[in-house]
Amino acid sequence: MSRTLPPNPLTDAQTDGAPLPLVAARDRFSDWLFQKALPFWATTGCDGTPHDLALLGAQESLTLEGEPALPPFKRVRVQARQLFAFSWAALQGWEEGVSRAHGIFRFMLRARREDGGWVRSLTREGAVKDNTADLYDLAFVVFALAWYGRLEGSGRAETLARETLVWIQKNMATPEGGFLNCLPDDGAARQQNPHMHLLEAVLALYGTTKHEPDLALAHTLYRLFRTRFFEPVTGTLGESFTKDWQLAPGEAGQWVEPGHHFEWVWLLGEYSRLTGVDTSEPAMRLASFATRFGMVPETGRVRDGLRRDGTVLRGGSRLWVQGEALRGVLSQDKQDSRGMAVRLADNLLDHYFTGCPVGTWVDQLDAAGAPAVTKIPTSSLYHIITAYDALDQAAKLAIKAALPKR
Repeated sequence: MSRTLPPNPLTDAQTDGAPLPLVAARDRFSDWLFQKALPFWATTGCDGTPHDLALLGAQESLTLEGEPALPPFKRVRVQARQLFAFSWAALQGWEEGVSRAHGIFRFMLRARREDGGWVRSLTREGAVKDNTADLYDLAFVVFALAWYGRLEGSGRAETLARETLVWIQKNMATPEGGFLNCLPDDGAARQQNPHMHLLEAVLALYGTTKHEPDLALAHTLYRLFRTRFFEPVTGTLGESFTKDWQLAPGEAGQWVEPGHHFEWVWLLGEYSRLTGVDTSEPAMRLASFATRFGMVPETGRVRDGLRRDGTVLRGGSRLWVQGEALRGVLSQDKQDSRGMAVRLADNLLDHYFTGCPVGTWVDQLDAAGAPAVTKIPTSSLYHIITAYDALDQAAKLAIKAALPKR
């Protein structure tokens, strides 16, 4: 059974006879997501048997023709992202998501190590392929378990999420603050990205449990952001650092990503909402830099990579960057007074969700706006859903504001 969509709100929420732009964009996005994308990824995008389509979890990626690519591995981060995606969809009333979430959860459990950590990747059949514990993957495991816990309801998922956080803090914490990228330590530059997703995971867990101790690590990660990741003079967010959290030497220390700026803007807003901590100043500065230098005025697309002085280093535009920009823009401007969010949503629908098999996406456009892809990565659905969720919440607020006061 497909999700039963609510009555079209456009008849109730109009301005001068025209649909509210946020609502119109949300409705277009909703139709694509629930009628095309989710059904596709619940069938072709899952790996199993006719009786259990998610027996072997989610597909790692697809060919450009929309067929399973079948690489000899499945990354745990992809399984976790799809567990989130189907859990979220089920919670929205899309009933097919329930069985897919349960199936992916069972498959993902094969990645849990005996010591309480999780491996980096499995074979297609579910045997351990890479036993490394990767902080980025672990963050998504916690995030997915937090969302699955809202669907599953027994408390098992939340317990696993907490045990994973304890394992991370016991085994991967460093004297300099933060955590190793992976265990065993590969000696590579320290990265802000997995810490960002770990904060997102902790906030999601607290959103599930409402248990105050579940927020403790969020405060630690926010302090790390303020003291190490964020550079207040330029309003930029670092990506790569030395062991003691100094900027990485050379170009690596100058490389910044507008997508991560917008992602932190949303995270800071969520952290503030849940804790009452005022994060408006760094959020505003991150958004200002990303908008000024990262957004292409002619197209509304957001670039992949810049130098800290705003120089363009990579002018292409990944899909995930557009999704995070949509979240970040709406976090700063819930009414979309400048129309930036609607433009970003329309770009996704008109340029990333077309020219590909129905329900899939073009994951990368080059600087000229042409597709620059060799596969359809499953992992992008996470960014698409979080972007849609922000748009949906903003559209509901717009409807509420437009309705006659009683």
